Amino acid sequence: MYLGPFYFDTKELFLVLASILIVVLTVLNIDIWWFDKKILLTLVLLMLITKGLLPAIHNEAFFILAIVTLFLTLYLTVFQVVLFYFISFVLFRLLRVI
Repeated sequence: MYLGPFYFDTKELFLVLASILIVVLTVLNIDIWWFDKKILLTLVLLMLITKGLLPAIHNEAFFILAIVTLFLTLYLTVFQVVLFYFISFVLFRLLRVI
């Protein structure tokens, strides 16, 4: 399904549902153990944008990048995690891993 410059496949529906769930948890003020809801929402939106703009991404490598980025939020600040995500994403694109 095309929505402007974005292409959403069934795999992106998980990211959309995750972002909706995080927003609902934020509104209802329910805590997520170990994670900050604002950081998770930022990461989900970044992943949704990058996955939507580049539909030819290999899902396995992108999944590993997403999992590593998610677990880095436990130890690093938001800026460092977003910087890691963008640098590793660019390097993966340049090395043709993704």
